[in-house]
Amino acid sequence: MFVPTKSHGSFRTLLTFKAVQIICLDENQKEIDGSYASGFITQEGNDKYLYTCWHVVTGLDIYNLKVGNSLPNIKYLKLKLQVSEKIDEACERIGGYSFITIPLYDFNTSPNKPKWIQDKEDIPKIDLNAINIRVPKLHDVVKIELPSDIYLSDVQLIKCNEYFRQSVNIGDKLHIVGFPFKYSAGGTDKPVPIVLTRYVAATEVFERLGQVLLDGTGSSGMSGGPVFIEKDSEIFLVGLYTGLIYPDYLINKSDKNSALGTFCPLSWWWNYPDTFLPNSMGHV
Repeated sequence: MFVPTKSHGSFRTLLTFKAVQIICLDENQKEIDGSYASGFITQEGNDKYLYTCWHVVTGLDIYNLKVGNSLPNIKYLKLKLQVSEKIDEACERIGGYSFITIPLYDFNTSPNKPKWIQDKEDIPKIDLNAINIRVPKLHDVVKIELPSDIYLSDVQLIKCNEYFRQSVNIGDKLHIVGFPFKYSAGGTDKPVPIVLTRYVAATEVFERLGQVLLDGTGSSGMSGGPVFIEKDSEIFLVGLYTGLIYPDYLINKSDKNSALGTFCPLSWWWNYPDTFLPNSMGHV
């Protein structure tokens, strides 16, 4: 596909370029069965960052931590995205696919220190803290700096001026972008995410700080995918999709029928950047 080199404010028609597929790898860079997700890439100053969920990079449920004898075995992320090729100053060609593999830890430290950035405030968890893993108190989100030599088209990046820095309200129209069950609308040779339209159902979720409730879910594999809000015929990045809950499960533990989605707004991160830091046991 040929696209303009410069975007023009609204990128409603370009949402299918705004997510990347994530495949989780073990210490030998082998794919972990059933461990896949979505994410997105931002341009912040001269740096590019991958955003996804904390529970994606750790494999742990932030709201139901059960560590036991099994430590997180996700050591790398493999990103699958479309290839960008600059044709001239006015046009680029995007298609096919490429892989980018990034380490999640500094393997020169013992225990290995995570390379991602997350909330500064955390929930104490002794067994995880001992291996340099901190449980974020508010946001189920991490961002990871990408190598500087990675070339991406402007239409694949999300810029700071495209962030929604306000609070959301009940009834706001949202778009979730991602890869359900690793599914690509363009097939295996062209990673094209799908876009689901949902609405804000509640601006708080019981026992889930930093979450907002949606009137419907995404699917497995969409965790970490970008969520955009539609305002005044424009679309802005508002946060990322985090998963689902089952309201009827609270009544009957065997029922999981009526699911609602959840997402994590990121306005606090963007408005107050001193509230997050590299996950290095509290020290930058």
